[in-house]
Amino acid sequence: MAETGCEIARFLYCAGVFEEEVAKTYSHMAEITVDMDFKCLLNYIADDSYKHAKMFKALSGHPVIYGKSGFEDCEKALGSLWTDIMENSKKMREERETNNHKLLKLVDGLEKFEGIVAEEYLTVLNVKTIELMARETGLNIEPYRMIFEWIIEDEKRHEQILKMLKNLIVRSTSNP
Repeated sequence: MAETGCEIARFLYCAGVFEEEVAKTYSHMAEITVDMDFKCLLNYIADDSYKHAKMFKALSGHPVIYGKSGFEDCEKALGSLWTDIMENSKKMREERETNNHKLLKLVDGLEKFEGIVAEEYLTVLNVKTIELMARETGLNIEPYRMIFEWIIEDEKRHEQILKMLKNLIVRSTSNP
């Protein structure tokens, strides 16, 4: 059973790394966007994602992993979700300028990220993984239960913000 506790800790650590990558992408998108409303909303999501990353990493109790092996461990823990998000995040951060068409495409990709992330967290939490981790590691999870629920709510809110951004972009391109 100790192996299960290690797997859960790895999942939480990798969720933290994952959230950090997504946060960097949002921050980058905010930097290259000229519209101040978009900057504000993208930075809002980035700040939430950085906050989630810190919490997941701290809760994992897992030492920081350096180098490629850490990423390979995370790929095993999160599967194709990890690979897809890392590749798309890297592509998005290579963008140096944006226009409405590019921004619409990027926001659409970010919207998919948020849906996938929320679904993954819900799946893990709904199968009582957190309670199992608490038993296996002796960690008092009660103070964090509400935080996990808030993170899921944040992810859903991020989806709503991105839908709103998409609608604003579509409206601005149809009303030049």
